[in-house]
Amino acid sequence: MICVACRTTPSREAPVPGPAQARTAAGRTVLLALVAVLAVGADVATKAWALSRLSGGRHVTTAGGLIRLRLVINHGAAFGLGAGYEPLLSVVAFAGVILLGTWAVRAAGRAEGVGAALAAAGAAGNLIDRLTRPPGVLHGGVVDWLHLSFYGPTFNLADVWIRGGLLIALAGWLWQRRRRP
Repeated sequence: MICVACRTTPSREAPVPGPAQARTAAGRTVLLALVAVLAVGADVATKAWALSRLSGGRHVTTAGGLIRLRLVINHGAAFGLGAGYEPLLSVVAFAGVILLGTWAVRAAGRAEGVGAALAAAGAAGNLIDRLTRPPGVLHGGVVDWLHLSFYGPTFNLADVWIRGGLLIALAGWLWQRRRRP
């Protein structure tokens, strides 16, 4: 008997992927790379905007005070924790890019992969700041510029990608493992 999906005879070994499966895997990798590149690009562009428009103590308040755009250079992690340990935070960010990117490529479903790719892009966006911003390589501050009245720290788009991407990836992972009746 021949397996219709993989065009092989059933055995205990995993089927060898055919050309259609290879094209699907390549298309998925391109999608994940596109998501990551667009997310990093959006983060870099918004940080450049914030540096040009919000420097010198300027800020913008919108939505009745709910959202405030203000420039903060953060040398730590969330809530400024770890300030002074920028090289360690850079190594952690680099590890995050690698681990989250690997998760994205190996994910079982599209949502899980896209979420992990977004989170990897967020880690990459903050790593770019740590490597390129003053005072120097591995000591640069992350450009934060979004502040919500009900949320303590000021953050950036990369932080949104990290948190949102992890939530999407986790939801996708759980969805793949749900019990079917």
